[in-house]
Amino acid sequence: VLAVHRTVRQQGKGSILMWRYLQYLRCLPFARRALLMCEHFLVPFYQKCGFEALGPCEVTVGDLAFTEMQH
Repeated sequence: VLAVHRTVRQQGKGSILMWRYLQYLRCLPFARRALLMCEHFLVPFYQKCGFEALGPCEVTVGDLAFTEMQH
């Protein structure tokens, strides 16, 4: 789970965390892609990080629906 506390959002911290994690994954010889699920309002953020939307995720949590994305 990646989350940035609301008091420090819009400061680039989420982008830095995601960039560092993707850099880490690139060093793993067996990792070919990264998959995630996010709430719909976060799709533009993850697209800026290089992810592409695959469509609705089959997983739901109560009323929450998610979009599946891959990098």
